[in-house]
Amino acid sequence: MTRVRNHSGDVTEMVEIEHFDRIAPVQPGKETEMEKKFGIFNTVEELNRAAAAQKAEGDLEALIGLATENGLEKEDAEDYMDSNDPEDCLCNATMAAIAKLKLEEQDLHLESQLKDWKDFIVQMLTEYLVDHADGDRDALGNAVFNPAKCLLDVLAAGMKLASEHRIKVDKRIIEKAGLPERAGDIGSIGRDEFKKIVLDYYMGEKNDRI
Repeated sequence: MTRVRNHSGDVTEMVEIEHFDRIAPVQPGKETEMEKKFGIFNTVEELNRAAAAQKAEGDLEALIGLATENGLEKEDAEDYMDSNDPEDCLCNATMAAIAKLKLEEQDLHLESQLKDWKDFIVQMLTEYLVDHADGDRDALGNAVFNPAKCLLDVLAAGMKLASEHRIKVDKRIIEKAGLPERAGDIGSIGRDEFKKIVLDYYMGEKNDRI
């Protein structure tokens, strides 16, 4: 079973994310630096080793700080500290990746369609576990967690492709909406196109869309 916390903080096996078929770009938030008291971890394994060290010291406060700094919940740290299972760890790859995306969302102040794009990546992460149950089910999670990869690049690639695929809306619709004629040019991409951007960026050798 994969632990993933939903927006209410409850641990669930899967997170339900509303599907979307068309995506239109909006302006991203201002990029800022996210300081790391406990350092930057290159892999989920490194993060779990650091958590194991804090647990071995019995330092719950430090363990909670480590978890929340990496986007995880306080309850994740508490559950791990209370666990007597020697095979348990602070988080799996999917949890760590979703937590990282949450921090990036906060850093970029995402709203509207850009937030939908981020939520769609979360959906991809949870679905990847099921679709690759007999293989490397952590591959996408590990790729998203990689600090060399960032959500900002994915959003920029999506916006660029959407801008290249602008459509002209019938002027009667624009008039009915009470909008100026220039509002009739809309850039959009489908979910399959955005999914390809995500997989190319996180899982591919390079992403030539950016």
